[in-house]
Formats: sequence, structure tokens, C-alpha cells
Amino acid sequence: MTATESSVAPERPRGIAALTETLRGQLLSVAVLALVLFVLTILAPGVWQGPWLWAGVAVVVAATGAAALGQGPLYEANWLPVLVPAMDLLAIMLLLGDPGVPRMVAMLAVVPAFWLGFVGRRAGVVIVAIGGVAMGIAMAVQIAGSVGTTRTANAVGAVLVPLALIAAASFADSYTGRIERQQDAILDREREKTAMARQLVADGVLLDAIFETARVGLMVLDADGAIVRMNPTLSGHPALQGTSHDHVLDGARFLDLETRQRIPHGEMPFLRAARGESFDNSRFWIARPGQDMFAVTLSSRPLMVDGEFRGSIASVDDVTAYMRMLEDRDDFVALISHELRTPLTSIAGYIELAMDEDMSDELRAWLRIVERNGTRLRTLVEDLLIVGEMSRGELHLDPTDVDLRSLAEDAVATLEHRARNRGVELRLVDGPPAPLVADERRLSQVVENLISNGIKYTSDDGFVEVRVGVEGREALLQVSDDGPGVAPDEAARVFERFYRSSAARASGVQGAGLGLWICRMIVQAHGGAIAFDSEVGAGSVATVRLPSGR
Repeated sequence: MTATESSVAPERPRGIAALTETLRGQLLSVAVLALVLFVLTILAPGVWQGPWLWAGVAVVVAATGAAALGQGPLYEANWLPVLVPAMDLLAIMLLLGDPGVPRMVAMLAVVPAFWLGFVGRRAGVVIVAIGGVAMGIAMAVQIAGSVGTTRTANAVGAVLVPLALIAAASFADSYTGRIERQQDAILDREREKTAMARQLVADGVLLDAIFETARVGLMVLDADGAIVRMNPTLSGHPALQGTSHDHVLDGARFLDLETRQRIPHGEMPFLRAARGESFDNSRFWIARPGQDMFAVTLSSRPLMVDGEFRGSIASVDDVTAYMRMLEDRDDFVALISHELRTPLTSIAGYIELAMDEDMSDELRAWLRIVERNGTRLRTLVEDLLIVGEMSRGELHLDPTDVDLRSLAEDAVATLEHRARNRGVELRLVDGPPAPLVADERRLSQVVENLISNGIKYTSDDGFVEVRVGVEGREALLQVSDDGPGVAPDEAARVFERFYRSSAARASGVQGAGLGLWICRMIVQAHGGAIAFDSEVGAGSVATVRLPSGR
């Protein structure tokens, strides 16, 4: 042992606590035996004349000496705790060898019998059984030479003593085994708890490391919605530097990513996360006083412990650079579109003048092809200009009292010839008026766009059905067709800019993937909602809901 180790070694106990269990038990046995011998000496001093008491005392002295050696040289001896009570049992057997010793002394053997059952277990029971049988035989031998109560005591003791001693040792063995099994079970549970605690600590360290080193911003909200923790990526954001957790959202405004209209209070993503909602990639602009706006995507998951909501964890990814890039693209597209509109208008005008002149049918057919493609280009340019306006938040509405059914009737009348040319049945279902306060020109654009899409993508000899109605405080427009439909994953993306489903691309119908996006922006600007439901092989349904003017 080194000097350092010896200096921190635990202090050895003193007094009785310093004695081994074997020595303490032996001293107790010696005290009881000494008391019995003292009584015998007073009542029957003649017992010391024979050799049996001296022999018994000698064995007890030897057992006590062996127990004392257990304090030192024999401290590690595993056999010593069994030898000492076995010698005590032998000493009692020797005492009973003297006819003058009362048979009641056999009760002293219960103490070493219990002791042997505890420390020796099965081996101790065997030793006790041998000693008990020997005592029984010694008593049985003395039955013939004894009379009266002594004879009765010898007869009963010859049977009862061995059974009592064996029962005592067996009980001690059984009880010790049960205690050991319980201790083993407790130790196993403690080991499991320790292993679980270590695993929890390791998991906690791992999660902390992931939380602190993640390149995406992470925050933890408590059950009341307060921010309790942010990782360095988020707290080090230029717009949040020097801001404590409690004041991150002070004065912040949340704007829609595309329209830049303020998000309703109940739909604010941080409030949704605080309510325990689970969502992915909610995108919006954040405007804080004195800071440039920045765009983020936010995903959230609730933290549930034993079924109880304990808060939420949210990931925040800065996509400002990406959105600025899209804005630059939109500005470029708007610039090019604006520059294209003037020459296209000029081309259309001169084609119209040329069509009034006399010419061959072949040349007139060529000019009609030029006119048709010029019209398509003008439509595309107009759509791109609208996209630019909307993406910059410059969509201006001129609300007036309008009837959604009247707009639908006008759109059906305008597009009926196109449906007839394709053999598509276009019908407007009868219904009541649907009054609104809306921009008539923009809303007409939505209705015509949805009906036009239905005509373009439905099958030949199919149908497009338009329904207008009122549900509660909402005006409802539904355009359904029996076209090929689209898969659910594609249906969820039809309102994205420039997105065209695989069915639309395979159909050969020309388009830029802007029509439904424009419809959604116009509907949202009116405070409404638009949905698109479709099933492959079963057609599609576009549904618009707008606040009623009633």
C-alpha cells in the first residue's frame, strides 16, 4: 500500500464493533454456559467430580480460543464460523454425558444449532443432525438406569432433542436462503437502476452534445410556452445576439413567407409549438424592431413524459439567403416579363391588322398559328408579372359587392366553346346566389383558372362540374372533373410555384405551373382558403371557401 492509500484508509472500528461476528457469538454462548454452570455448581457441586463437565468446559475454551484467533491469523478462514458452533454443540453433548446434569441443559444446543444453520447452511444442518442424534442416543442409553422424572426426561429428550435441533438448523438455513435471495434481487435491481442511471447520464451527455453542436437552431419550450434553452447556433444568430431567452420574441412580427401578410395570432408557429402541436417546415418571415427581416422554417415536436405534456422542442433553420435568391429570381423574371409584354402586344396588333388583308388560306393558317402562340406567350408573361407582384407583397385588391354565382356563370359561358371543342361537358349546378365583398377581376381569374384546368386535364368526352353555394358564413366554389387524377403526394404540391404533376407533364398540355399558385395567393388575400383533392383514376376536386358578404 502506498503512502497516499494508507493516509485515506478507513479507520478501524473500536470496542465491541471491532470483534468478528464469530467471536461476538461465542462470547454470548460462553456467558450463557457460564451462568448454567454457576447454577449447577450451587445446586449440584458433585457434577465437577466426573470428567464430563471438565471435558465440555475444555471444548468451550478451545472454541473460544479459535474464535479469538479469527480476529487475527484466522480472519480469512471460511471454515472458522462453522467450527466454533460445532465445538459448542460438542461441548453440550459432553455435558449431557454426566447423569447428574439435568436433561434441560440440552436446550442450550438450540443456540449452536441456529448458528450452524445460519453460517453453515446445508453442511450446518448435517452437523446439527449428527450432534442431535448423538444426544438422543446418549439420553436413550441412560433410560434404563434412570427412574421417575429423569427417566421420562431421558425418554422424551431422546426423541425431542434431535428433532428440535434439526428443525432449528433447518429453519435458520431456510430463512438465510430467503434473505440471500431477497438481497440478490435487491442487488440486481440496484445494478439495473445503476445501469439505467449511467445510460441516462450517457444519453443526456449525448443529447447535450447534439443540441450544442447542431448546425440548425434548436430551442426548448416549457409547458407554458416560455423558451428555456437555445443552442449556440440559434442564440448566435445575428438577429438574436445579446438577447436573453425571455426576450427573443419581444416585438417580433410573423409574416407569411410569400404574401408577407401578418400571420393570425392563433396560427403563429411558436404558439402552435407551445400548444404541443407537431408540424414540419412551417415557413415565415420574422421582423424584429431594429433588425432586418429574416426567413426561417420551423418544425416542432411535443415532449411527452409518461403521457404528460412537458413542453416542446423546435428546430429553426434560417433560409433568408435562399428566399433572397428567390426574390432576385422573381425580380429578374418580372423584369424580363415586363420587357416582353410591349413587343408581344405589338406583334399581336400587327397580326390582327395582317389578318384583315387578303391572303391565301395557307398564309392565313400560318398567321393563326403565330397568333395562337403569341396569345400563349402574352398569357404566360401576364402570369409571371402577377407572380412578381404577389411575391413582393404588392397584390392590391379593389373590393366591391360581387356574386360568386354570377362570376361562375360568366366563366362557364366564356369557356364553353373550349370545352365543346374537346368534347367535354361543362355544367353549372343550380343553386342560390353567393354574395361577396371581393376584387371582381381577381376572383374571376380564380374561377376561370380552375374551370380551365378542369377542361384541360379531364379526359375527352368527360365532364367538368361547377358548384356554387353558401355554407354558414362562407361562400363555396367547387370545380370537379373526371380526369386521371394525381397521386396524394403530388396533390399536396399543386399549389407550389412552377410545379406540375407527372400526369400534367405526361398529358402534353402546355403550362408553367403557376395557375393554381396564383389562385391560392388571390384566395388567401381575400381571407379564404383553397384545397385540392384528387385520386388516381377518379378525378379531382378544387374547393374554394371565401368569407360571405351576408
